[in-house]
Amino acid sequence: MVGVRQFDEDEVVATALDVFWRKGLHDATMQDLAAATGVQRGSLYNAYGDKEAIFLRAFDRYAEQFLEAAGNALAQDDAATGLRTFFDMIIVNMTDGSPPRGCLTTRTALDAAISSADVRQRVQGVLTQLEQLISKAIGTAPDKRSAADATRLARVIVTFTRGLAVMERAGYSRKQLRDLAATFIEAVAGPR
Repeated sequence: MVGVRQFDEDEVVATALDVFWRKGLHDATMQDLAAATGVQRGSLYNAYGDKEAIFLRAFDRYAEQFLEAAGNALAQDDAATGLRTFFDMIIVNMTDGSPPRGCLTTRTALDAAISSADVRQRVQGVLTQLEQLISKAIGTAPDKRSAADATRLARVIVTFTRGLAVMERAGYSRKQLRDLAATFIEAVAGPR
């Protein structure tokens, strides 16, 4: 039947996400996507329009999953435990795979200088939402930081996560990244 998709859209988007995560938006090609998904390039173009449209759909899925996982990690009895759980989650996330896949948000942010406004907006949106989650988690800590202090500290924490992503790309091991995160948390929240 003409016009009926002959593929599982959820599977295609999930597979495309993996391709973009490994290669990045600009290095992934429509041929890469077609080969990985098993869907012909023409069908991908007809279904989504272009590579960036597929990327945006995949990135939105990633953002939803990542932010949910971050919120769950941060939802602990105290802010320091929440930060430890959060950092462990992101370190495992970026060092997963063989070779490790890194951080999709950071990789995309680095590509964003040559990307469209839509891509830059998506990256900024994820980082802003992450700041909000962290600000909420540390703003409800027993020491009752002011909302302004929690917001500023949340931005510093998000900035540090981007630094961890760069260190992972530079070859730091999961253990080394965990050690860095532990030192950072101790500086921010005090020793265990």
